[in-house]
Amino acid sequence: MKFEQNELTIYEVESLHKSLLESFTNDDLLLDMQNVNKIDMSIIQLFISAQKTAKEHSKKFALQNVNEELTQIIKNSACEFLLEETA
Repeated sequence: MKFEQNELTIYEVESLHKSLLESFTNDDLLLDMQNVNKIDMSIIQLFISAQKTAKEHSKKFALQNVNEELTQIIKNSACEFLLEETA
């Protein structure tokens, strides 16, 4: 799944949650973050939940093409484990 938005915030959580659920039923959750420069805690929480769900169902979860700015946001939130691919 590739994001076209520069920012992912609470305003996108509901639609993103639905998209993740649809993707999850078919495949692993591989999220291309190339265009994303900013996320808020609601998105981080959604990713944590998605990572946990993927692991429970033996699916992969990964944030791919994460730039330095986004990496720093995730690390500042003490959620750097999101940067590791899970299986």
